[in-house]
Amino acid sequence: MAAAAASLNEPNSEPGEEFEGMQTREIALGIAAATVIVAGGLVLLARAPSDEPPYVTPSNEPLTIAVSDAPAPRAAPDPHRDALSVAKIRELEAMSETFRNTTFVIAIRDAGYVCNELLRVYGGIDDSGKWTASCSEMLSYTVSVASTGTLRVEPMLQYFDGLSPRVIQQFDDNDVPAPPPRRQPR
Repeated sequence: MAAAAASLNEPNSEPGEEFEGMQTREIALGIAAATVIVAGGLVLLARAPSDEPPYVTPSNEPLTIAVSDAPAPRAAPDPHRDALSVAKIRELEAMSETFRNTTFVIAIRDAGYVCNELLRVYGGIDDSGKWTASCSEMLSYTVSVASTGTLRVEPMLQYFDGLSPRVIQQFDDNDVPAPPPRRQPR
């Protein structure tokens, strides 16, 4: 390479020698560029997320599950928190239907769920503080008032009786199925 560079600097060198020096330099630059591209690709592949689940080392500790029929002890209700939730329920019941539905759509979207159009809201009976909101995308959400007075949104599973597959005929189109047997009178 040094000889090729020296031959380029000499004023009395032959034209063929200059071409060979340039050709050698271009090949070296091409190999260097290809090496950089391959190395960059390998780095990107190494950083790509893996489809394999992470390996978990097995534990020799026994698995214990606590099961109890007794209800979990509840802390004494905080009257201040209960007052906040009761005040929010009263506020929602006092709203017009349109304003309450708009409030529910905003709460659903703020919770990170999708609801482009609210079709129906039902619930809130007997100060329960729970409503079911059905949206246009076959999505439903339970909107309830938390003890802090905020609206809590939880998605619901929607029952959908989808289209059933076509019934396969057991006979040809020319065949007529036999009528069901008749019972003889007694």
